[in-house]
Amino acid sequence: MTAILDSGPKMSVARLLGAYLSDAKYESLRLLRTPAFSVPILAMPILFYSFFGVVLNGGGHRPPGFADMMFVGWTVYGVMGPGLFGFGILVAVERNMGLLTFKRALPMPTGSYLAAKLMMAYVFAIVVMAMLVTAGLTMGHVTLAPAKLITVAAVMSLGVIPACAIGLFIGAWAPASSAGAIANIAYLGMAFLSGLFFPLSGFLHDIRTIWPTYHLAQLAHAAAGMPTEGSLVGHAGVLAAMSGVLILLASRKLARRG
Repeated sequence: MTAILDSGPKMSVARLLGAYLSDAKYESLRLLRTPAFSVPILAMPILFYSFFGVVLNGGGHRPPGFADMMFVGWTVYGVMGPGLFGFGILVAVERNMGLLTFKRALPMPTGSYLAAKLMMAYVFAIVVMAMLVTAGLTMGHVTLAPAKLITVAAVMSLGVIPACAIGLFIGAWAPASSAGAIANIAYLGMAFLSGLFFPLSGFLHDIRTIWPTYHLAQLAHAAAGMPTEGSLVGHAGVLAAMSGVLILLASRKLARRG
């Protein structure tokens, strides 16, 4: 973000890395100690997966591959949350409080504010993925081999980036009073309108490609060895282009007004 720049003397690589890691550490600890943020982000994906992916699965009495499909869908849902809410709500609130303006006067490294939030989102996403993998293997009737699970987890880690980009855009443009509602609508809307959990038909099926969760799900299906639609390079390109545009728009907004 161009608005938060380090105007002081150059730092060594070791000190610079230490500053980034320290900022990320305390950002993660701050949010872990904030139940209003950490509990929904960590608990909701595993609770929803346990109910919709396990209980309603009927003890595994579903068509072959159904349990694996549900597992992959909920991993997409789970990793989107930390980035979307970690940026969407927190940036809006901190911008409203004037914290971003205050940070401009601090001798902090370039981009450490956004880097700390990105690393925080990764930490939360890793915890969510670990819980979902454990639940899938122990009670979700998931049949994916360990190598496939690791591949899915690695691909899902990329899902944090577009989620953070969407959240940053919301946080930069939305008022603090409505950022939470907008983030929730975007979160649930993208999950269900992209066909993560059930097939779509008609108009909703035709427009499902506009949602980033659809493209991320296709990459996850490929990692799990499931059938996919379209080009994997195309899906990755859409996510990268969308993330770049949203980050640019959000950064310009924050650079002008904070």
